[in-house]
Amino acid sequence: MTEEKTKVVIVGAGMAGLTAAAYLMKENYEVLVLDKNDKCGGLLRTIQSGDFFFDSGPRAFVNSGIMKPMLKDLEIDEEFLENKISIGVEDQIFRVESMDSLKEYEKMLINLYPESTDDIKKIIPIMNQLSEYTGVLYEFDNPNFTHLMNDKNYIFKKLIPWTFKFLNTLIKFNQFKMPMEVFMARLTDNQSLIDILIQHFFRKTPTYFALGYFYVYFDYFYPKGGTAAVVDLLKTKVLDGGGEIKLNKQIVSVYPAEKTVTDSSGESYSYDQLIWAADLKSLYRFLNPARLEAEISAKIETESQAMLASKGAESVFILFLAVDRPTSYFQTKGGEHMFYTPSRMGLGQTMRLERENLVKDFESKTKEEVFEWVDQYCALNTYEVSIPALRDTAMAPEGKTGVMISCLLDYDVVEKIEKAGWYGEFKETLENRITSIFSESIYPGIADDILFKFSSTPLTIKQVSGSSEGAITGWSFEGNVPVVNKLADIPKSALTPIPEVYQAGQWAYSPAGVPIAMLTGWYATQKILKEAKRSRGK
Repeated sequence: MTEEKTKVVIVGAGMAGLTAAAYLMKENYEVLVLDKNDKCGGLLRTIQSGDFFFDSGPRAFVNSGIMKPMLKDLEIDEEFLENKISIGVEDQIFRVESMDSLKEYEKMLINLYPESTDDIKKIIPIMNQLSEYTGVLYEFDNPNFTHLMNDKNYIFKKLIPWTFKFLNTLIKFNQFKMPMEVFMARLTDNQSLIDILIQHFFRKTPTYFALGYFYVYFDYFYPKGGTAAVVDLLKTKVLDGGGEIKLNKQIVSVYPAEKTVTDSSGESYSYDQLIWAADLKSLYRFLNPARLEAEISAKIETESQAMLASKGAESVFILFLAVDRPTSYFQTKGGEHMFYTPSRMGLGQTMRLERENLVKDFESKTKEEVFEWVDQYCALNTYEVSIPALRDTAMAPEGKTGVMISCLLDYDVVEKIEKAGWYGEFKETLENRITSIFSESIYPGIADDILFKFSSTPLTIKQVSGSSEGAITGWSFEGNVPVVNKLADIPKSALTPIPEVYQAGQWAYSPAGVPIAMLTGWYATQKILKEAKRSRGK
């Protein structure tokens, strides 16, 4: 590097943006991170209410062979706590300990649907096979962050054999890339069984991901102090390295010809390279292509149309409860992290045809009809339950427990309700309905022991994170995904048609969670480093 440092501006102080910033600091770049919010983290936040702490965003992390080695590579030291997963339907619950737990899952499903025993005995082996393939991806730390590439023993005894297994896994996954709904319909005509197996995944999730997810359940971990503890550590790493982070800076203009971005107050920031680690639709809405070459402008226009025409995946509703019961009570009822379905019926047409009709013909529906659908949706849904204090006792006062209960929910439905003027009533209805469901099922009488409660909707997520449609994992699988969506092509995920502009985060690759967001942030830095090396070689 020359004495005059290359300046990189990063828009978005979530996990992708902070990861990119931390890696660029190691390479002596001048880094400025800008974010619209008053704190870092994007979708990732740990909320304090009184002496209770709740996680907004992921309830725990999946390592994916990426997060832990990447944090170690950045010399970030964090204490990670155990996060066991349980699965429950009605009064039947089991804890996922290993792949052998699939036998318990099979037993539970047969108890619930004895008429579909033969179908279940066909489905479980496929889940086992796909989960083993998923295990290939997760069992090995990403070699980019292990610093063992000069170790011949590592390369020949571990890396090369794993590479062949990895390539074989990609081939196998390609054979199961059809939507999970389509594949499951080939195996059984029991719609309730299908729903119980897949309704907690985003619509039209690829089969290899949904049916192979069982392995992922024992790859979860929880940071001491809550999920946002990792955000704070990355932020500190950037600031200690000399990077700059400016919050409350809403970018409203990107001018590539001038290499500037401008915020809502009119302040401009110049850059040599720009990493957009925020909502991709916003990038193309704010982009000013003036004075760019015609060929580049044409590529940008094509990309812009694809981005703006695509839709984000489903969002979530999260209910936060402060409960006057000890954590020991919840340990015996699913533990710290559970996927729980209160009814074996499954969502059926409540999720599909009725939801589509509700959005399409909302203006013709009465409030009573809409809330009747909401009631049914709550009764038949699958919920993700998270209890932070069962991992870290400091997350709730002694003798009391903070509980988070969340479910997938369409942004479109909530937006329609908000425009109709029922939003406050809708939130309260969901809070009360979900509380009642859990009070009558897995946590008897819990409604009587609630100290306080509040909730977050897809509108909350959009407002806080700036994420289109309140999406938490990027693009919907229901249409063409406008970004890279093959594992083999993930290094290309950071590329854009805009000169000196790279992309990162959950919108840059599909499907994406926190590990992929961090990885795309790293790939963006590698593209910048490669370009700098190429320029110096001229």
